[in-house]
Amino acid sequence: MATPEIVIFNDTHGWHSRQLCEAIEKLGAKPVLSSLENCTIDLESTSGLVIPGISVHLPAAVIVRGIAPGSFEQITLRMDVLHTLSELNIPVLNNAKAIEHTVDKARTSLKLHLAGINTPLSWVCENEIKARALVAEQLAKGYQLVIKPLFGCQGKGLEKISRIEQFDDLKPVGDTFYLQRYIKPVNPGQWQDWRLMVIKGQVCAAMSRRSNHWITNFSQGAECFASTINADMEQLAIDATRAVGADYAGVDIIRTQDNQYTVLEVNSVPAWKGLYQATGIDVATIIAATVVERVQQTNHFIDHAGH
Repeated sequence: MATPEIVIFNDTHGWHSRQLCEAIEKLGAKPVLSSLENCTIDLESTSGLVIPGISVHLPAAVIVRGIAPGSFEQITLRMDVLHTLSELNIPVLNNAKAIEHTVDKARTSLKLHLAGINTPLSWVCENEIKARALVAEQLAKGYQLVIKPLFGCQGKGLEKISRIEQFDDLKPVGDTFYLQRYIKPVNPGQWQDWRLMVIKGQVCAAMSRRSNHWITNFSQGAECFASTINADMEQLAIDATRAVGADYAGVDIIRTQDNQYTVLEVNSVPAWKGLYQATGIDVATIIAATVVERVQQTNHFIDHAGH
């Protein structure tokens, strides 16, 4: 029986890939580092796909750690690869559908809203006049807004709007206005939210992120602390992960001034370095074990040379 090969897709392989490789090897499988941008659709092959780095036609499973920025056509091609792998019954964590539901913030907001999950009020449009009217209306009601890139991560490109002049000075990415109602901190000047890692329908790790700035991402300098969570937060994170169809996700939750919890974001390609440093929990091992279990369930502990 051949050793199953598990492909890790990322554009740049670093700490997270090394963690996954070690975990996969301990479970008796072979990790293969690759990137979606180097894959080829080739109809001379039986599967129609060529994935660099593997010794057989198809991998036993795939873990998506990152997708490089690219043109609309390039991203579409990379998603075609992930869609096809799933259609060929190859376990993909997370699959293309889950990534599409979360990489686009408007799509995430819609999925959460339609699932009845508490998330900040948001508005998305392409019309600047309409967007300005929305901003003016919310400001008049005493609310601040945050404008975010539709596609973005790690807290980059976020701007808070407290005055209409700030909106007038903005140039939105891609001429698309994603506006979300700003959640004020419970304690003025002390910003805090929580990142919960959900894997296989369970919260496996949680941390609190605290900052003296309203952007609380670890990559933006926020401090991370191991944190206990209550049942409401746990269920909210599980429900949000299920709503976007992800096998695993990093769910960002914030507490409102009326002591309710709301989902800020669901990340289907989450980093966990800050979580690991804060809690010591080995997320990579849990992900690897989940993937290997999926391989066994789909009878892929076999030689794929026949595909």
